[in-house]
Amino acid sequence: MQTTYRLKAKELSLDFLESLKSMFTGQELEITVKSVNNKTPVKNKKKLLQMIEANSNNAPVISPDIDIRTLIDASQNPGSI
Repeated sequence: MQTTYRLKAKELSLDFLESLKSMFTGQELEITVKSVNNKTPVKNKKKLLQMIEANSNNAPVISPDIDIRTLIDASQNPGSI
């Protein structure tokens, strides 16, 4: 199981750690902490928007009649269908 929390450093508390211990009882955990800067300017915004537009225009169209579960199963177990 993996869970991501996003909070301010001042919001960390013993209650938070206790809730983690409760959620992951008996499991070994790996905790990674990174600083999040929401004010990072986007470089080449025009180029990024063009790439998003191109991706949207070239995205495959899947018919609503296709059984996605069958496709997933087939990709995980070739020859089963």
